[in-house]
Amino acid sequence: MPLVQIVLWVLLGAVVVLLFFHAVIFSRLAFRTQWAHPDRDKPVSVVICARNEARNLQALIDMLMEQRHNDFEVVIVNDRSDDDTLEVLNWLKPKYERLRVVNIQADEKFSYGKKIALGVGIRAAKHSHIVLTDADCVPTSRDWLALMCAGFKEGRQIVIGHSPYQHTGGLTNVLERYDGTTKAMQYISFALAGLPYMGVGRNLGYTQDLFFNARGPRRHDHLMSGDDDLFINAVARTRNTSVMADKDSFMTTAATADLATWIRRKRRHFTTARYYRFGHQMLLMLLPGARLLFWACFAALCILGEWAWAAGAMAVQLFLFYPVVALALHRLKAGALLIVLTLPLEWLFLFLDPLLYTSTLIIKPRRWK
Repeated sequence: MPLVQIVLWVLLGAVVVLLFFHAVIFSRLAFRTQWAHPDRDKPVSVVICARNEARNLQALIDMLMEQRHNDFEVVIVNDRSDDDTLEVLNWLKPKYERLRVVNIQADEKFSYGKKIALGVGIRAAKHSHIVLTDADCVPTSRDWLALMCAGFKEGRQIVIGHSPYQHTGGLTNVLERYDGTTKAMQYISFALAGLPYMGVGRNLGYTQDLFFNARGPRRHDHLMSGDDDLFINAVARTRNTSVMADKDSFMTTAATADLATWIRRKRRHFTTARYYRFGHQMLLMLLPGARLLFWACFAALCILGEWAWAAGAMAVQLFLFYPVVALALHRLKAGALLIVLTLPLEWLFLFLDPLLYTSTLIIKPRRWK
């Protein structure tokens, strides 16, 4: 078989796979227009695990107390802080009746990560519905909590939200925002399609019973991360999970300071994906694999001088796939720059992701405490 025909057959296979993802999965976010109405009456506990977050907590707690919700509390777990976190919390407690503080003191005999603090905070919560976020996050509106509570409708036990990174400018910020938003596009679209596989603890809700009855939190105690996505991967199903992707339900996360720190975080996150359910792993490998084959075939057609076929492949990308991705990113408030740079950033991450993943197999990421 001539080389050109082989390339075209491989290209066709990649197009079919990508068409499935864009038409069946990503389109559910891109073309969705109706979102939930705020639920301001459901009793809910906001749980935040904080370590050395004195400055961030003071600003965040003030904003959380302004949420337009009728029945909520904010539980802050001070996880062995050695800054002024506890002093700030004690200073704020008389000011806000809804604020509850749980203090975990350092113990030289024991070493543990965030997961223990999370369990302590959820156990201390007085309401059965829990919404999680982090101390370095900021709600995009005063309806954030009410919208996340709306996700618990019809007995749903999990609410998956979106947490975009703050826009600060610079290369690191562009990479971080693109990586975070495209991953959100994937896990939100998959959940809308009835295949929930992860959530982020910066904007996530679930019930106390689900957390304590599941084996997920204990089974992954040996890992350095994954207290949010691996737990959701273990317990989330079509019927117990909802998605909240209204722009007013977002929780903006502080941007990473520098490229080296972002790379370390990204390498650490790669250590959790191998523990996803097998079917999810296959789907998540199929997507970048199809993209890599598509662009490899496009490059091969250009090298072979098959300009008509190369132009056809680019037309499929620009007129079928790109509009769906661009609209989905727009729904997630990615910003015009990321939407314009989608293709070159996709090319970059097709090389960067395998490189970083391989590096975790050669040099193990340092344990996060």
